[in-house]
Amino acid sequence: MTTAIHDIRLAAGFEIQPGSYSRRTIDRLQAERLAEALAKDLARTVDQADQGMLVAAGAAFEPHELLRPGLPAWSALADAAEPLIRQSGLSPSLLAIGTHQGQLPDQRLTPPNPTVQGQFVVIPLLLVVTEELGISLESQLERELFERGSIDPPARALLSEALGMESTHGQLLTANDLLALQHVQMDTAGLSGLWPVVEHVLLAPDEAMDFDLAAGLQATWQPEHNQLVLPFLGLIDFGQRDIRDYGLWLRAARTLITLCDSHGIVWRAEVAAGCELDLDGRLVRQDVGKTHEPNSAAQHLDDEFGLVAWSVADSGQLKHIYPLDAGTANQVNRTMHQQFPGLETRTFDELKP
Repeated sequence: MTTAIHDIRLAAGFEIQPGSYSRRTIDRLQAERLAEALAKDLARTVDQADQGMLVAAGAAFEPHELLRPGLPAWSALADAAEPLIRQSGLSPSLLAIGTHQGQLPDQRLTPPNPTVQGQFVVIPLLLVVTEELGISLESQLERELFERGSIDPPARALLSEALGMESTHGQLLTANDLLALQHVQMDTAGLSGLWPVVEHVLLAPDEAMDFDLAAGLQATWQPEHNQLVLPFLGLIDFGQRDIRDYGLWLRAARTLITLCDSHGIVWRAEVAAGCELDLDGRLVRQDVGKTHEPNSAAQHLDDEFGLVAWSVADSGQLKHIYPLDAGTANQVNRTMHQQFPGLETRTFDELKP
């Protein structure tokens, strides 16, 4: 008879010294040693946390890399544990998944970016227990782990040995704790008005949702397509509102796009008539109308909003070109300077609707 099981998503979080760390994955032996140390910290903190299988990934993620639609790293840990439990049953045990010849067995356990940019990394853990124990134990972990679950020096030393990351503090977390920490970080960065999008996609991805966000920005989550639809407005679509309001709206739209990209959320710009998308949907070209200007181009910069758009006069027609993310802006800016050696710099106010 198959034992009903309950998966509890956990993580080991480490505050690390500033630096650019390119080693993100851990070999099998080091992963086993680190997992053993973390298992001891977990068992010391919460009773009965040693009554199931603890599955640990040999990889250090940044929080936004781990908190992605479908929670793929944790799903990979569950998939790794399933055949072992099916074959031998569920018993107190440890499964560490490290690299062999530099590769992890599941791509979902490999961090998506080559280097660490921030000062906090997390190792995903999955505690698999019986269904009978699972609900009460998960509730206890949610109540107590963040307050009491510090990571002792042995595990922190092993992280340093494996990846060269010197940690100043270590903390065991539930997935909900990690989500709450990300929310706090967004608040600190002044981005709390956009966080509901990420939270909804992570917690309720099967539910459609319309969002009214900061600066009048709107977006729609479409679960049938697993994507966020963002209606894009050029300046001529924005109406008679103050031009500075458009700058705030545009900044909010680009910030939401950056936030979605960092969490692996698929998004799509929806443009009005007279607009076309380019560069994989990350650039908007908008026909403005006739112009008497000679063939030329200008970049419109603003002290508060940075690069707003380019205006291009070509054969008597004027176009506005809006980049939707920083990478696209840099790419197009290089092309603009090559095509128009005398590329002008104008103010935001000179971007005529």
